[in-house]
Amino acid sequence: MGQIKLKISGKQVLADLRAGMDDAEIMAKYGLSAGGLLSVYRKLNEAGLMGEAELHERVNELESTVDLDLTDSFVDGALQQPSQKHGWKFRSGGWIFSTPAICGDAVVFGSWDGYLYSIDRKSGRPNWKFSTGDVVRCSPVISDDIVYFGGSDCWLRALYVMSGREIWRFRTGKEIWCSPAVGEGKVYFTSTDGKLYAVDSLNGSLLWKFKIGGPAFSWVESSPAVVGATVFCGSHKGALYAIDADSGKMRWQFDTRGPMDSSPAVTTGVVYVGSHEGNLYALDVEKGKERWRFATGQSIYSRPAVANGMVFVGSTDGTLFAVDAETGRERWKFERPNSVFSSPFVAGNVIYLGSSDHHIYAVDIRTGRELWRFETGGQVFCAPTVSDGVIYFGSNDGSLYAMDEPTR
Repeated sequence: MGQIKLKISGKQVLADLRAGMDDAEIMAKYGLSAGGLLSVYRKLNEAGLMGEAELHERVNELESTVDLDLTDSFVDGALQQPSQKHGWKFRSGGWIFSTPAICGDAVVFGSWDGYLYSIDRKSGRPNWKFSTGDVVRCSPVISDDIVYFGGSDCWLRALYVMSGREIWRFRTGKEIWCSPAVGEGKVYFTSTDGKLYAVDSLNGSLLWKFKIGGPAFSWVESSPAVVGATVFCGSHKGALYAIDADSGKMRWQFDTRGPMDSSPAVTTGVVYVGSHEGNLYALDVEKGKERWRFATGQSIYSRPAVANGMVFVGSTDGTLFAVDAETGRERWKFERPNSVFSSPFVAGNVIYLGSSDHHIYAVDIRTGRELWRFETGGQVFCAPTVSDGVIYFGSNDGSLYAMDEPTR
């Protein structure tokens, strides 16, 4: 794939349609794929030049007559698509919920097929794979050339990132779904047994554990965040906890009216976190006092991203919100028809976001305008990762994708 240099006039395409040209003829005239033509139709609809009924009719016609490859998109009026000059696609044996981690020339991620994979960043070929025997939906974390991750087999493991050889393992009472956090010689992680654990990063020995699950809602889906001497973590019973990183004792607790499965994002003096009740909260780091709340209207699962004085978060109604970090006021929103569970990733002036509608989206950080989209064969629940101009993300079609950021 490569960038399409041809400038496309939407009005000319519309004139060709009105003159009786069919989809195949238009694709041939402008050098478009089926996905590119579909992007043209969507832009015509957004501009008010094509009605909803006609759009649906043409989409149905494309789906019934053409093998769709929806990889094309518009950027500033020019049709573009992510390039795979340095890209590839690696297929695992199961869904990929795990956000890829980068270390040197390796991309590391987990799959529902029970393996943790290390893939060469340049070739897309496997370096090694480690079998756990059960689902790995946890996103791995790499620190000092050691990868830490948990699985549905109830073990937290430490492996050498170069070889995939196991260093140690620590067993919990139930599955480990969420990514760990590493800091000051400790690994912090949660389990669906309702506990937050701290273990020694060198040997996996238990340092402390703290119960954050309740009797009715014991499981935990929030990944901890460690900043300085404090660990922050949400719980399904509807509370955000601030825990002393050394002793495991609670510093403060902030309660909401719904489960808090969103993982917290911490910046200077502020913790940002979402709740199932549909609120994004900004809390004081030291005392847990609420600074502001922003109502999205739907549940929040994704971890907020903070950049350029804004907080970005997705909700289950398919909306990505940009909220002023100081005031909690909405700057803009980007709306899609399906749920957003993926955490947004900010790289420069672009936000990357996965959706349950099978796409990954690139959105302008300043305006909330869609730059491009790329369709996979399954839902995209994991957060994308961008490194050296290459986007890495997984899909429930079982594939890990690598592609260049489009040149604008």
